Amino acid sequence: MKNLKSYIALVCTVALAVSCNNVLDTSPTNLLNDHQVWSSKNAIDAYLGQLYDSMQVEDLEYQIESEGQYLSEFTDEAVRAYTWGRANYALIPEGVFGWWGYKEVRNTNTFLDNINNAAALTPEERKVYEAEARFCRAMNYFAMVKRYGGVPLVTVAQKYDGGDVKTLQLPRNKEYEIYDFIKDECQAIQSTLPESREGEDKYRATRYAAYALECRAMLYAASEAKYGNVQLDGLIGIPAEKAEGYWKAARAAAEKIINSGKYALYTAKTDKAENFQYLFLDESEANKEQIFTKAFDTSNKGGTFDYFNAPQSFKLDYGCVTNPTADFVAEFEYKDGSDGALKVNDASGNPIKYADPTDLFKDKDPRMLGSILYPFCPWQGSRVEVRKGIIKPDGTIVTASSLSDKYEGTNTTIAAKDGTLTSTDVTKTGFYIKKFMTPNKVVDYEKGETNWMVFRYAEVLLNYAEACVELGDDAEALRAVNLIRERAGIAPRTSINRDQVRHERKVELAFENHRWWDIRRWHIADQLLNAKQFKALNPYLVWEDGKDVSQMKYIFKIEDAPKDPRTFLPKLYYERIPADAISTNPNIKQNPGY
Repeated sequence: MKNLKSYIALVCTVALAVSCNNVLDTSPTNLLNDHQVWSSKNAIDAYLGQLYDSMQVEDLEYQIESEGQYLSEFTDEAVRAYTWGRANYALIPEGVFGWWGYKEVRNTNTFLDNINNAAALTPEERKVYEAEARFCRAMNYFAMVKRYGGVPLVTVAQKYDGGDVKTLQLPRNKEYEIYDFIKDECQAIQSTLPESREGEDKYRATRYAAYALECRAMLYAASEAKYGNVQLDGLIGIPAEKAEGYWKAARAAAEKIINSGKYALYTAKTDKAENFQYLFLDESEANKEQIFTKAFDTSNKGGTFDYFNAPQSFKLDYGCVTNPTADFVAEFEYKDGSDGALKVNDASGNPIKYADPTDLFKDKDPRMLGSILYPFCPWQGSRVEVRKGIIKPDGTIVTASSLSDKYEGTNTTIAAKDGTLTSTDVTKTGFYIKKFMTPNKVVDYEKGETNWMVFRYAEVLLNYAEACVELGDDAEALRAVNLIRERAGIAPRTSINRDQVRHERKVELAFENHRWWDIRRWHIADQLLNAKQFKALNPYLVWEDGKDVSQMKYIFKIEDAPKDPRTFLPKLYYERIPADAISTNPNIKQNPGY
Protein backbone atom coordinates (compact mmCIF):
# COMPACT_ATOMS: atom_id res chain seq x y z
CA MET A 1 0.00 0.00 0.00
CA LYS A 2 2.96 2.32 -0.04
CA ASN A 3 5.21 3.62 -2.74
CA LEU A 4 8.44 5.61 -2.69
CA LYS A 5 7.68 8.32 -5.22
CA SER A 6 11.22 8.91 -6.36
CA TYR A 7 11.55 5.28 -7.41
CA ILE A 8 8.28 4.71 -9.24
CA ALA A 9 10.08 4.67 -12.56
CA LEU A 10 13.04 2.74 -11.21
CA VAL A 11 11.46 -0.31 -9.62
CA CYS A 12 10.55 -1.99 -12.86
CA THR A 13 12.32 -5.16 -13.94
CA VAL A 14 14.16 -6.50 -10.93
CA ALA A 15 12.29 -8.56 -8.36
CA LEU A 16 14.05 -9.20 -5.09
CA ALA A 17 14.04 -12.91 -4.37
CA VAL A 18 13.20 -13.46 -0.73
CA SER A 19 13.38 -16.48 1.46
CA CYS A 20 11.25 -17.79 4.24
CA ASN A 21 12.23 -16.68 7.74
CA ASN A 22 14.90 -19.37 7.98
CA VAL A 23 17.91 -18.86 10.26
CA LEU A 24 18.76 -15.25 9.25
CA ASP A 25 17.24 -15.39 5.76
CA THR A 26 20.22 -17.08 4.18
CA SER A 27 18.71 -18.93 1.23
CA PRO A 28 20.24 -18.13 -2.17
CA THR A 29 19.00 -15.14 -4.18
CA ASN A 30 20.23 -16.20 -7.60
CA LEU A 31 18.54 -13.38 -9.47
CA LEU A 32 20.37 -10.78 -7.42
CA ASN A 33 23.72 -12.37 -8.19
CA ASP A 34 23.07 -12.40 -11.92
CA HIS A 35 25.75 -10.49 -13.81
CA GLN A 36 23.10 -8.66 -15.81
CA VAL A 37 21.81 -6.91 -12.68
CA TRP A 38 25.18 -5.37 -11.88
CA SER A 39 25.87 -4.36 -15.45
CA SER A 40 22.64 -2.36 -15.75
CA LYS A 41 22.28 1.01 -14.02
CA ASN A 42 18.49 0.79 -14.26
CA ALA A 43 18.52 -2.58 -12.53
CA ILE A 44 20.87 -1.31 -9.81
CA ASP A 45 18.65 1.72 -9.29
CA ALA A 46 15.63 -0.56 -9.07
CA TYR A 47 17.38 -2.71 -6.46
CA LEU A 48 18.39 0.33 -4.42
CA GLY A 49 14.87 1.67 -4.72
CA GLN A 50 13.56 -1.52 -3.17
CA LEU A 51 16.01 -1.17 -0.29
CA TYR A 52 14.63 2.29 0.42
CA ASP A 53 11.03 1.19 0.03
CA SER A 54 11.37 -1.81 2.36
CA MET A 55 13.24 0.17 5.02
CA GLN A 56 11.28 0.31 8.27
CA VAL A 57 10.46 3.97 8.90
CA GLU A 58 7.01 3.56 10.53
CA ASP A 59 5.27 5.88 8.12
CA LEU A 60 1.57 6.70 7.78
CA GLU A 61 0.92 3.17 6.54
CA TYR A 62 2.46 1.55 9.63
CA GLN A 63 -0.43 -0.34 11.20
CA ILE A 64 -0.41 -2.91 13.99
CA GLU A 65 -2.14 -6.12 12.92
CA SER A 66 -5.59 -4.68 12.14
CA GLU A 67 -6.69 -2.12 9.58
CA GLY A 68 -6.31 1.42 10.85
CA GLN A 69 -4.63 0.26 14.07
CA TYR A 70 -1.97 2.93 14.59
CA LEU A 71 0.71 3.26 17.25
CA SER A 72 -1.05 6.27 18.78
CA GLU A 73 -3.91 3.97 19.81
CA PHE A 74 -1.58 2.16 22.21
CA THR A 75 -0.33 5.33 23.90
CA ASP A 76 -1.93 8.21 25.78
CA GLU A 77 -2.47 10.10 22.51
CA ALA A 78 -5.65 8.42 21.28
CA VAL A 79 -8.15 5.62 21.54
CA ARG A 80 -9.49 3.53 18.69
CA ALA A 81 -13.04 4.25 17.51
CA TYR A 82 -13.65 0.75 16.18
CA THR A 83 -14.95 -1.86 18.57
CA TRP A 84 -12.69 -4.51 16.98
CA GLY A 85 -8.90 -4.71 16.93
CA ARG A 86 -6.36 -5.45 19.66
CA ALA A 87 -5.88 -1.76 20.45
CA ASN A 88 -9.14 -2.16 22.39
CA TYR A 89 -7.67 -4.66 24.84
CA ALA A 90 -7.23 -3.52 28.45
CA LEU A 91 -3.79 -5.13 28.46
CA ILE A 92 -1.63 -3.83 25.63
CA PRO A 93 -0.94 -7.06 23.70
CA GLU A 94 2.47 -8.64 23.33
CA GLY A 95 4.11 -9.76 20.13
CA VAL A 96 2.40 -7.25 17.82
CA PHE A 97 5.00 -4.49 17.63
CA GLY A 98 7.84 -6.58 16.26
CA TRP A 99 9.84 -6.24 13.06
CA TRP A 100 12.46 -8.92 12.50
CA GLY A 101 14.13 -7.34 9.51
CA TYR A 102 16.69 -9.92 8.37
CA LYS A 103 15.20 -10.28 4.91
CA GLU A 104 15.85 -6.57 4.44
CA VAL A 105 19.32 -6.83 6.01
CA ARG A 106 20.24 -9.72 3.75
CA ASN A 107 19.09 -7.92 0.61
CA THR A 108 21.16 -4.92 1.65
CA ASN A 109 24.22 -7.08 2.36
CA THR A 110 23.88 -8.71 -1.05
CA PHE A 111 23.79 -5.28 -2.64
CA LEU A 112 26.90 -4.25 -0.71
CA ASP A 113 28.71 -7.45 -1.66
CA ASN A 114 28.24 -6.64 -5.34
CA ILE A 115 28.09 -2.87 -5.74
CA ASN A 116 31.84 -2.26 -5.82
CA ASN A 117 32.11 -4.52 -8.89
CA ALA A 118 29.16 -2.94 -10.71
CA ALA A 119 30.46 -2.11 -14.18
CA ALA A 120 27.43 0.10 -14.89
CA LEU A 121 28.53 2.71 -12.34
CA THR A 122 31.52 4.99 -12.08
CA PRO A 123 33.78 4.57 -9.04
CA GLU A 124 32.31 7.75 -7.54
CA GLU A 125 28.75 6.49 -8.05
CA ARG A 126 29.61 3.16 -6.44
CA LYS A 127 30.77 4.92 -3.27
CA VAL A 128 27.55 6.92 -3.00
CA TYR A 129 25.35 3.88 -3.71
CA GLU A 130 27.26 1.92 -1.09
CA ALA A 131 26.74 4.71 1.44
CA GLU A 132 23.00 4.77 0.69
CA ALA A 133 22.70 1.02 1.20
CA ARG A 134 24.58 1.27 4.49
CA PHE A 135 22.16 4.01 5.55
CA CYS A 136 19.22 1.71 4.80
CA ARG A 137 20.85 -1.11 6.77
CA ALA A 138 21.55 1.18 9.74
CA MET A 139 17.91 2.30 9.70
CA ASN A 140 16.77 -1.31 9.77
CA TYR A 141 19.08 -2.21 12.64
CA PHE A 142 17.74 0.79 14.54
CA ALA A 143 14.20 -0.48 13.94
CA MET A 144 15.22 -3.82 15.46
CA VAL A 145 17.36 -2.66 18.39
CA LYS A 146 14.68 -0.32 19.72
CA ARG A 147 12.28 -3.28 19.70
CA TYR A 148 14.37 -6.22 20.84
CA GLY A 149 17.58 -4.85 22.32
CA GLY A 150 20.61 -6.72 21.03
CA VAL A 151 20.12 -8.72 17.83
CA PRO A 152 22.56 -10.71 15.68
CA LEU A 153 24.80 -8.32 13.78
CA VAL A 154 25.17 -9.56 10.20
CA THR A 155 27.17 -7.42 7.79
CA VAL A 156 27.73 -9.85 4.91
CA ALA A 157 25.24 -11.85 2.87
CA GLN A 158 25.32 -15.29 4.42
CA LYS A 159 25.07 -18.22 2.04
CA TYR A 160 24.19 -21.77 2.87
CA ASP A 161 26.31 -24.08 0.71
CA GLY A 162 25.14 -27.38 2.19
CA GLY A 163 27.70 -27.42 5.01
CA ASP A 164 27.19 -27.04 8.74
CA VAL A 165 24.21 -24.74 9.32
CA LYS A 166 25.56 -23.91 12.78
CA THR A 167 28.04 -21.51 11.19
CA LEU A 168 25.06 -19.39 10.18
CA GLN A 169 23.33 -19.48 13.56
CA LEU A 170 24.71 -16.30 15.04
CA PRO A 171 23.95 -15.28 18.63
CA ARG A 172 22.55 -11.93 19.64
CA ASN A 173 24.98 -9.06 20.07
CA LYS A 174 24.75 -6.86 23.13
CA GLU A 175 22.35 -3.96 22.82
CA TYR A 176 25.04 -1.30 23.03
CA GLU A 177 27.01 -3.05 20.26
CA ILE A 178 24.10 -2.55 17.87
CA TYR A 179 23.80 1.12 18.78
CA ASP A 180 27.56 1.53 18.34
CA PHE A 181 27.32 -0.13 14.93
CA ILE A 182 24.62 2.34 13.88
CA LYS A 183 26.74 5.26 15.07
CA ASP A 184 29.86 3.95 13.29
CA GLU A 185 27.96 3.33 10.06
CA CYS A 186 26.42 6.80 10.08
CA GLN A 187 29.78 8.43 10.71
CA ALA A 188 31.47 6.33 8.02
CA ILE A 189 29.03 7.37 5.28
CA GLN A 190 28.38 11.01 6.17
CA SER A 191 31.19 12.51 4.12
CA THR A 192 30.33 10.35 1.10
CA LEU A 193 26.63 11.17 0.94
CA PRO A 194 25.80 14.43 -0.86
CA GLU A 195 24.81 17.47 1.15
CA SER A 196 21.59 17.93 -0.82
CA ARG A 197 19.44 16.26 -3.46
CA GLU A 198 17.23 17.69 -6.17
CA GLY A 199 14.60 16.53 -8.63
CA GLU A 200 13.67 12.85 -8.55
CA ASP A 201 16.59 12.18 -6.21
CA LYS A 202 15.32 14.45 -3.45
CA TYR A 203 13.93 11.51 -1.45
CA ARG A 204 17.30 9.73 -1.30
CA ALA A 205 19.57 9.96 1.73
CA THR A 206 21.88 12.91 2.26
CA ARG A 207 24.62 13.33 4.86
CA TYR A 208 22.11 15.21 7.00
CA ALA A 209 19.77 12.22 6.96
CA ALA A 210 22.70 10.20 8.32
CA TYR A 211 23.33 12.83 11.01
CA ALA A 212 19.63 12.71 11.92
CA LEU A 213 19.65 8.91 12.23
CA GLU A 214 22.78 9.04 14.37
CA CYS A 215 21.19 11.73 16.54
CA ARG A 216 17.98 9.78 17.14
CA ALA A 217 19.73 6.46 17.72
CA MET A 218 22.18 7.96 20.21
CA LEU A 219 19.30 9.60 22.07
CA TYR A 220 17.61 6.20 22.40
CA ALA A 221 20.83 4.52 23.52
CA ALA A 222 21.44 7.19 26.15
CA SER A 223 17.90 6.82 27.49
CA GLU A 224 18.24 3.06 27.78
CA ALA A 225 21.56 3.46 29.59
CA LYS A 226 20.17 5.97 32.08
CA TYR A 227 16.65 4.68 32.68
CA GLY A 228 16.73 0.98 31.78
CA ASN A 229 18.28 -2.08 33.39
CA VAL A 230 20.90 -4.46 32.03
CA GLN A 231 19.55 -7.99 31.62
CA LEU A 232 20.61 -11.20 29.86
CA ASP A 233 24.26 -10.23 30.28
CA GLY A 234 23.78 -7.07 28.25
CA LEU A 235 21.68 -8.48 25.43
CA ILE A 236 19.11 -5.97 26.64
CA GLY A 237 19.91 -2.83 28.56
CA ILE A 238 23.01 -0.66 28.39
CA PRO A 239 25.49 -0.02 31.23
CA ALA A 240 24.68 3.28 32.96
CA GLU A 241 28.20 4.61 32.56
CA LYS A 242 27.68 4.79 28.79
CA ALA A 243 24.78 7.25 29.05
CA GLU A 244 26.84 10.44 29.05
CA GLY A 245 28.78 9.44 25.95
CA TYR A 246 25.58 8.71 24.06
CA TRP A 247 23.98 12.01 25.16
CA LYS A 248 27.08 13.82 23.87
CA ALA A 249 26.97 11.91 20.59
CA ALA A 250 23.29 12.80 20.12
CA ARG A 251 24.04 16.46 20.83
CA ALA A 252 27.03 16.51 18.46
CA ALA A 253 25.04 14.98 15.59
CA ALA A 254 22.23 17.49 16.15
CA GLU A 255 24.71 20.37 16.14
CA LYS A 256 25.98 19.36 12.69
CA ILE A 257 22.45 19.75 11.32
CA ILE A 258 21.67 22.93 13.26
CA ASN A 259 24.97 24.63 12.41
CA SER A 260 24.74 23.76 8.71
CA GLY A 261 22.12 26.45 8.17
CA LYS A 262 20.43 24.24 5.58
CA TYR A 263 17.27 23.56 7.58
CA ALA A 264 14.72 25.73 9.32
CA LEU A 265 11.36 25.50 11.05
CA TYR A 266 8.47 25.84 8.61
CA THR A 267 6.92 29.35 8.67
CA ALA A 268 5.17 29.70 5.30
CA LYS A 269 1.72 30.57 6.69
CA THR A 270 0.84 33.61 8.76
CA ASP A 271 -1.83 31.82 10.79
CA LYS A 272 0.02 29.67 13.33
CA ALA A 273 -2.47 26.78 13.35
CA GLU A 274 -2.63 26.69 9.56
CA ASN A 275 1.16 26.86 9.43
CA PHE A 276 1.51 23.80 11.63
CA GLN A 277 -1.11 21.94 9.63
CA TYR A 278 0.57 22.67 6.29
CA LEU A 279 4.01 21.80 7.59
CA PHE A 280 3.03 18.17 6.87
CA LEU A 281 1.32 18.88 3.55
CA ASP A 282 3.77 21.20 1.80
CA GLU A 283 6.00 19.08 -0.44
CA SER A 284 7.75 22.04 -2.07
CA GLU A 285 11.45 22.77 -1.95
CA ALA A 286 10.55 25.77 0.23
CA ASN A 287 9.72 23.45 3.13
CA LYS A 288 13.14 23.52 4.77
CA GLU A 289 11.99 21.45 7.73
CA GLN A 290 12.26 18.24 5.69
CA ILE A 291 15.51 16.39 6.28
CA PHE A 292 14.53 12.96 4.93
CA THR A 293 11.10 12.22 3.53
CA LYS A 294 9.28 9.18 2.23
CA ALA A 295 6.82 10.12 -0.49
CA PHE A 296 3.51 8.62 -1.57
CA ASP A 297 1.91 8.76 -4.99
CA THR A 298 -1.39 7.57 -6.41
CA SER A 299 0.06 6.56 -9.78
CA ASN A 300 0.72 3.14 -8.24
CA LYS A 301 -0.54 2.91 -4.68
CA GLY A 302 -1.01 5.89 -2.42
CA GLY A 303 -1.74 6.16 1.27
CA THR A 304 -4.77 5.11 3.30
CA PHE A 305 -4.47 7.42 6.31
CA ASP A 306 -7.19 9.84 5.13
CA TYR A 307 -9.49 6.94 4.31
CA PHE A 308 -9.25 5.41 7.78
CA ASN A 309 -9.40 8.70 9.70
CA ALA A 310 -12.01 10.87 7.98
CA PRO A 311 -14.71 12.07 10.42
CA GLN A 312 -18.06 10.29 10.29
CA SER A 313 -19.92 12.61 7.91
CA PHE A 314 -16.86 13.08 5.68
CA LYS A 315 -15.90 9.43 5.23
CA LEU A 316 -16.36 7.15 2.22
CA ASP A 317 -16.52 3.81 4.03
CA TYR A 318 -14.05 3.26 6.85
CA GLY A 319 -13.12 6.34 8.85
CA CYS A 320 -13.14 7.82 12.35
CA VAL A 321 -10.52 5.44 13.72
CA THR A 322 -8.05 7.68 15.59
CA ASN A 323 -9.74 9.57 18.44
CA PRO A 324 -7.42 11.88 20.40
CA THR A 325 -8.19 11.73 24.09
CA ALA A 326 -9.41 14.69 26.13
CA ASP A 327 -6.42 14.02 28.39
CA PHE A 328 -4.10 14.56 25.45
CA VAL A 329 -5.89 17.70 24.25
CA ALA A 330 -5.37 19.14 27.74
CA GLU A 331 -1.61 18.66 27.32
CA PHE A 332 -1.60 21.51 24.81
CA GLU A 333 -1.16 24.72 26.80
CA TYR A 334 -2.85 28.01 26.10
CA LYS A 335 -0.93 30.54 24.01
CA ASP A 336 0.09 32.46 27.13
CA GLY A 337 1.78 29.32 28.46
CA SER A 338 -0.87 28.56 31.07
CA ASP A 339 -2.10 25.07 31.85
CA GLY A 340 -4.05 23.48 29.02
CA ALA A 341 -6.99 22.06 31.00
CA LEU A 342 -10.18 22.74 29.04
CA LYS A 343 -12.43 25.36 30.63
CA VAL A 344 -15.68 23.44 30.89
CA ASN A 345 -16.67 24.76 34.34
CA ASP A 346 -16.59 28.18 35.98
CA ALA A 347 -14.84 28.97 39.26
CA SER A 348 -17.83 27.64 41.20
CA GLY A 349 -17.76 24.32 39.36
CA ASN A 350 -20.84 25.02 37.27
CA PRO A 351 -20.83 24.17 33.55
CA ILE A 352 -20.02 27.15 31.32
CA LYS A 353 -22.64 27.70 28.63
CA TYR A 354 -21.02 28.47 25.27
CA ALA A 355 -23.04 30.29 22.62
CA ASP A 356 -20.24 29.39 20.20
CA PRO A 357 -18.93 25.96 21.24
CA THR A 358 -15.61 26.56 19.47
CA ASP A 359 -14.86 29.24 22.07
CA LEU A 360 -13.87 26.41 24.39
CA PHE A 361 -10.70 26.12 22.31
CA LYS A 362 -9.98 29.82 22.00
CA ASP A 363 -6.31 30.64 22.58
CA LYS A 364 -5.24 27.00 22.77
CA ASP A 365 -1.77 26.12 21.48
CA PRO A 366 -2.07 26.49 17.67
CA ARG A 367 -0.39 23.09 17.32
CA MET A 368 -3.49 21.54 18.88
CA LEU A 369 -5.72 23.40 16.42
CA GLY A 370 -3.49 22.22 13.57
CA SER A 371 -3.35 18.60 14.76
CA ILE A 372 -6.84 17.77 16.06
CA LEU A 373 -10.36 18.18 14.72
CA TYR A 374 -12.36 19.42 17.71
CA PRO A 375 -16.16 19.77 18.10
CA PHE A 376 -17.69 22.20 15.58
CA CYS A 377 -14.39 23.15 13.95
CA PRO A 378 -14.41 23.91 10.20
CA TRP A 379 -13.43 21.09 7.86
CA GLN A 380 -13.59 20.57 4.10
CA GLY A 381 -16.12 23.36 3.51
CA SER A 382 -18.36 22.27 6.37
CA ARG A 383 -17.74 21.62 10.05
CA VAL A 384 -17.27 18.65 12.34
CA GLU A 385 -20.48 18.52 14.39
CA VAL A 386 -20.16 16.56 17.59
CA ARG A 387 -22.50 16.23 20.54
CA LYS A 388 -23.26 13.55 23.05
CA GLY A 389 -26.84 14.50 23.86
CA ILE A 390 -29.43 17.13 24.68
CA ILE A 391 -30.22 18.63 28.07
CA LYS A 392 -33.96 19.13 28.43
CA PRO A 393 -35.41 22.25 30.09
CA ASP A 394 -36.01 20.21 33.26
CA GLY A 395 -32.31 19.32 33.42
CA THR A 396 -32.55 15.67 32.37
CA ILE A 397 -30.17 14.44 29.70
CA VAL A 398 -31.21 12.56 26.57
CA THR A 399 -28.61 10.51 24.69
CA ALA A 400 -28.87 8.54 21.47
CA SER A 401 -28.23 4.96 20.44
CA SER A 402 -27.83 5.91 16.76
CA LEU A 403 -27.07 9.00 14.72
CA SER A 404 -30.62 9.05 13.37
CA ASP A 405 -32.41 9.24 16.76
CA LYS A 406 -34.49 12.43 16.97
CA TYR A 407 -35.27 14.60 19.95
CA GLU A 408 -38.91 14.39 21.17
CA GLY A 409 -40.94 14.96 18.02
CA THR A 410 -38.48 17.35 16.38
CA ASN A 411 -36.24 16.97 13.36
CA THR A 412 -33.15 17.57 15.49
CA THR A 413 -30.95 14.55 15.96
CA ILE A 414 -29.83 13.93 19.53
CA ALA A 415 -26.27 13.17 18.46
CA ALA A 416 -24.84 15.38 15.74
CA LYS A 417 -23.72 14.08 12.35
CA ASP A 418 -20.22 13.22 13.60
CA GLY A 419 -21.15 11.65 16.94
CA THR A 420 -20.52 10.91 19.69
CA LEU A 421 -21.88 7.43 20.33
CA THR A 422 -20.67 4.52 22.40
CA SER A 423 -21.42 2.15 19.52
CA THR A 424 -20.59 2.15 15.78
CA ASP A 425 -17.45 3.76 14.40
CA VAL A 426 -17.95 7.42 15.32
CA THR A 427 -15.60 9.23 17.70
CA LYS A 428 -15.50 7.93 21.24
CA THR A 429 -13.76 11.02 22.64
CA GLY A 430 -15.30 13.99 20.82
CA PHE A 431 -12.18 14.44 18.69
CA TYR A 432 -10.79 13.31 15.35
CA ILE A 433 -7.28 13.65 13.97
CA LYS A 434 -6.32 16.53 11.66
CA LYS A 435 -2.54 16.18 11.33
CA PHE A 436 -1.59 14.71 7.92
CA MET A 437 -5.21 14.85 6.68
CA THR A 438 -6.05 16.35 3.26
CA PRO A 439 -8.06 19.52 4.02
CA ASN A 440 -9.82 20.17 0.70
CA LYS A 441 -11.23 16.84 -0.46
CA VAL A 442 -12.36 13.40 0.60
CA VAL A 443 -9.64 10.83 -0.14
CA ASP A 444 -10.38 7.25 -1.15
CA TYR A 445 -8.47 4.09 -0.23
CA GLU A 446 -4.85 4.13 -1.52
CA LYS A 447 -5.33 7.62 -2.94
CA GLY A 448 -3.54 9.54 -0.20
CA GLU A 449 -0.57 11.66 -1.22
CA THR A 450 0.61 12.99 2.12
CA ASN A 451 4.34 12.40 2.47
CA TRP A 452 6.03 11.16 5.62
CA MET A 453 8.88 13.15 7.10
CA VAL A 454 11.11 10.45 8.57
CA PHE A 455 13.33 13.17 10.01
CA ARG A 456 12.34 16.82 10.40
CA TYR A 457 14.16 19.78 11.85
CA ALA A 458 11.90 20.26 14.88
CA GLU A 459 12.68 16.73 16.03
CA VAL A 460 16.40 17.49 15.76
CA LEU A 461 15.92 20.57 17.96
CA LEU A 462 14.00 18.48 20.49
CA ASN A 463 16.66 15.75 20.42
CA TYR A 464 19.25 18.46 20.99
CA ALA A 465 17.24 19.95 23.87
CA GLU A 466 16.82 16.55 25.52
CA ALA A 467 20.52 15.74 25.24
CA CYS A 468 21.46 19.17 26.58
CA VAL A 469 19.13 19.04 29.58
CA GLU A 470 20.38 15.55 30.43
CA LEU A 471 23.95 16.88 30.26
CA GLY A 472 23.12 19.84 32.51
CA ASP A 473 23.18 22.50 29.80
CA ASP A 474 19.76 23.99 30.53
CA ALA A 475 20.48 27.23 28.67
CA GLU A 476 20.94 25.48 25.33
CA ALA A 477 17.94 23.22 25.98
CA LEU A 478 15.81 26.29 26.71
CA ARG A 479 16.99 28.04 23.55
CA ALA A 480 16.06 25.07 21.35
CA VAL A 481 12.65 24.57 22.97
CA ASN A 482 11.80 28.26 22.67
CA LEU A 483 12.59 28.22 18.95
CA ILE A 484 9.87 25.61 18.56
CA ARG A 485 7.43 27.43 20.84
CA GLU A 486 7.99 30.69 18.97
CA ARG A 487 7.17 28.99 15.68
CA ALA A 488 4.09 27.45 17.29
CA GLY A 489 2.84 30.81 18.54
CA ILE A 490 3.04 30.07 22.26
CA ALA A 491 4.75 31.98 25.05
CA PRO A 492 8.43 31.16 25.60
CA ARG A 493 9.61 29.44 28.73
CA THR A 494 11.90 31.28 31.11
CA SER A 495 13.44 28.09 32.51
CA ILE A 496 13.52 24.44 31.53
CA ASN A 497 13.77 20.98 33.04
CA ARG A 498 13.74 17.44 31.72
CA ASP A 499 9.98 16.94 32.05
CA GLN A 500 9.25 20.18 30.21
CA VAL A 501 11.47 19.08 27.34
CA ARG A 502 9.57 15.80 27.24
CA HIS A 503 6.28 17.68 27.31
CA GLU A 504 7.31 19.80 24.33
CA ARG A 505 8.23 16.65 22.45
CA LYS A 506 4.83 15.15 23.26
CA VAL A 507 2.80 17.99 21.76
CA GLU A 508 5.09 18.91 18.86
CA LEU A 509 5.51 15.32 17.62
CA ALA A 510 1.97 14.11 18.35
CA PHE A 511 0.79 11.21 16.14
CA GLU A 512 4.17 11.00 14.39
CA ASN A 513 4.89 7.56 15.88
CA HIS A 514 7.39 8.87 18.42
CA ARG A 515 5.32 8.65 21.59
CA TRP A 516 5.25 4.84 21.84
CA TRP A 517 9.04 4.62 21.59
CA ASP A 518 9.60 7.64 23.85
CA ILE A 519 7.62 6.27 26.79
CA ARG A 520 9.42 2.95 26.34
CA ARG A 521 12.95 4.38 26.19
CA TRP A 522 12.23 6.59 29.21
CA HIS A 523 10.81 3.52 30.98
CA ILE A 524 7.69 5.37 32.13
CA ALA A 525 5.11 3.42 30.12
CA ASP A 526 4.17 1.01 32.91
CA GLN A 527 3.46 3.95 35.24
CA LEU A 528 1.77 6.16 32.64
CA LEU A 529 -0.42 3.33 31.36
CA ASN A 530 -1.37 1.51 34.54
CA ALA A 531 -5.12 0.83 34.33
CA LYS A 532 -5.35 4.25 32.70
CA GLN A 533 -8.92 5.34 31.98
CA PHE A 534 -8.93 7.88 29.19
CA LYS A 535 -11.38 10.76 28.99
CA ALA A 536 -13.76 12.08 26.36
CA LEU A 537 -15.00 15.62 25.85
CA ASN A 538 -18.76 15.38 25.39
CA PRO A 539 -20.76 18.41 24.16
CA TYR A 540 -24.42 18.68 25.25
CA LEU A 541 -26.95 20.97 23.59
CA VAL A 542 -28.95 22.98 26.15
CA TRP A 543 -32.47 22.83 24.74
CA GLU A 544 -34.63 25.94 24.77
CA ASP A 545 -38.19 25.58 23.51
CA GLY A 546 -39.09 27.95 20.72
CA LYS A 547 -35.50 28.61 19.65
CA ASP A 548 -33.67 27.41 16.58
CA VAL A 549 -30.86 24.98 17.37
CA SER A 550 -28.34 27.49 16.03
CA GLN A 551 -29.37 29.90 18.80
CA MET A 552 -29.00 27.38 21.62
CA LYS A 553 -25.93 27.01 23.81
CA TYR A 554 -23.64 24.11 24.65
CA ILE A 555 -22.06 22.82 27.79
CA PHE A 556 -19.21 20.32 27.88
CA LYS A 557 -18.54 17.42 30.20
CA ILE A 558 -15.25 15.56 30.56
CA GLU A 559 -16.33 11.95 31.05
CA ASP A 560 -14.85 8.48 30.76
CA ALA A 561 -14.35 7.37 27.18
CA PRO A 562 -16.30 4.14 26.53
CA LYS A 563 -13.07 2.17 26.37
CA ASP A 564 -11.41 -0.14 28.86
CA PRO A 565 -8.55 1.22 30.99
CA ARG A 566 -5.18 0.62 29.35
CA THR A 567 -2.22 -1.19 30.95
CA PHE A 568 1.35 -1.59 29.76
CA LEU A 569 3.13 -4.58 31.30
CA PRO A 570 6.85 -4.05 32.07
CA LYS A 571 7.93 -6.91 29.82
CA LEU A 572 6.77 -4.82 26.84
CA TYR A 573 9.83 -2.61 27.17
CA TYR A 574 11.39 -5.25 24.92
CA GLU A 575 9.45 -7.04 22.25
CA ARG A 576 9.08 -10.80 21.96
CA ILE A 577 11.52 -12.27 19.43
CA PRO A 578 9.60 -14.24 16.77
CA ALA A 579 9.25 -17.93 17.54
CA ASP A 580 10.51 -19.05 14.12
CA ALA A 581 13.69 -16.99 14.55
CA ILE A 582 14.44 -18.94 17.72
CA SER A 583 13.31 -22.35 16.42
CA THR A 584 15.77 -22.10 13.51
CA ASN A 585 18.58 -20.65 15.62
CA PRO A 586 19.10 -22.10 19.11
CA ASN A 587 21.75 -19.44 19.80
CA ILE A 588 19.11 -16.70 20.00
CA LYS A 589 17.81 -16.15 23.53
CA GLN A 590 14.25 -14.97 24.07
CA ASN A 591 13.61 -11.74 25.94
CA PRO A 592 12.39 -11.92 29.56
CA GLY A 593 8.72 -12.56 30.22
CA TYR A 594 7.92 -14.42 26.99
